[in-house]
Amino acid sequence: MNNQPVIRANRDGFTLLELVLVIFLIGLIAGLVLPFVVSTLDRIKLQSEARQIASALQFARSEAITKKTLFTFNANIDQNQYWLAIPKEKEVTQTKNLDKTVKIRDYQGAEETISDGTFVINFYPRGNSSAGTIHLQSSIEESDAPIYAITIDPITGKPKIKLLEE
Repeated sequence: MNNQPVIRANRDGFTLLELVLVIFLIGLIAGLVLPFVVSTLDRIKLQSEARQIASALQFARSEAITKKTLFTFNANIDQNQYWLAIPKEKEVTQTKNLDKTVKIRDYQGAEETISDGTFVINFYPRGNSSAGTIHLQSSIEESDAPIYAITIDPITGKPKIKLLEE
């Protein structure tokens, strides 16, 4: 009868120690895995925004051909947004703000690189464009963040997305 309380006390002590050890291990694993999960989510958002911009560029090209009029893709780097417009009719469509974790780093046109303010890419009725390259980057990890380049072909007006290795 004396042995039972002693065994029970030791058993309860081991259970508490085991519980503390398991909680410590879960915390350690979560601390190691969390940065990888967050950076993966940022990369997915960046890739998604690059695809949406390429889609908007393709839509602007298609609309220019279909409506037989100049169609523009406009972006404001400082406000992190873009929109499509028909300058002839002074009509603005599809204004979109980029995700807060993604920013337009710059736009390289034929003659200059723009890192702030606004830029315009023209799409003409024959399918060609004023061309250029839009660089997107994560706004969270700027030092080693991946950069997506969306290049618009001057002859076909079609956008292509490429992940730049830096």
